[in-house]
Amino acid sequence: YQQQTIGSGYNHFLTLQSDYENPITDDTKFEAGARAAIREFRTDNLQYINDSITTNKFLLNTFASSRYKFNDQVYAAYSTYSFKVNKFSYQLGLRAESSNYTGQLFTLNNADSTKFKVSYPISLFPSAFITYKVNDKQDLQLNYSRRINRPNFFQLLPSYDFSDPQNPSVGNPDLRPEFTNSFEVSYANNYKRNANFLATVYLKYTTDLITRYVYKDVNRNQSTLNTTDSLYYTSYINANNSYTY
Repeated sequence: YQQQTIGSGYNHFLTLQSDYENPITDDTKFEAGARAAIREFRTDNLQYINDSITTNKFLLNTFASSRYKFNDQVYAAYSTYSFKVNKFSYQLGLRAESSNYTGQLFTLNNADSTKFKVSYPISLFPSAFITYKVNDKQDLQLNYSRRINRPNFFQLLPSYDFSDPQNPSVGNPDLRPEFTNSFEVSYANNYKRNANFLATVYLKYTTDLITRYVYKDVNRNQSTLNTTDSLYYTSYINANNSYTY
């Protein structure tokens, strides 16, 4: 049994970014910025298999081959204000972000296609870092932040991977980003020279958690599709939520 993959495609990236910083006083600073990231991607993934080594003839596997393109746009603006009041240090921030992902999976003859779209008109990501300086050796810090984790390229790509025929995998272009609210309290004590103690308690709550899952489907790694033959495929899906503490 032999298999062969022929692939082609392109990646186009455009990133525009501008940042501003103003140290108003020794204890006060204001920062702001804006960023635009645009990515355009196209891939042709053609799978060939040779069921008979004696004939040495590779046949196109239309059930596992695909053509896919997507456009990913992320626009963001942020501001951060840092200041001190007595023994307290504050850093307060807010980031606004808009994102849009569109994908299109073509048949091999480009006659029709399946479209995917994941859009967030605007999302807000606040953050707050508060530090209380107990003395020259001890600090107490309270943090909160909201973050986003986007699915990576391979998690989104709906191309079947049979490089390990016993463990095939495929991406999920319907994946949504996951959002995490993180709370943290930490205590630091530099109690003597070259030695310190650090203790931290945290809680993270994540929605739309990106996680692996396995499902059963027909075996696409064959020259003639046999619906009675099946395989288990590894892919990705958004779970409801998760807690980490």
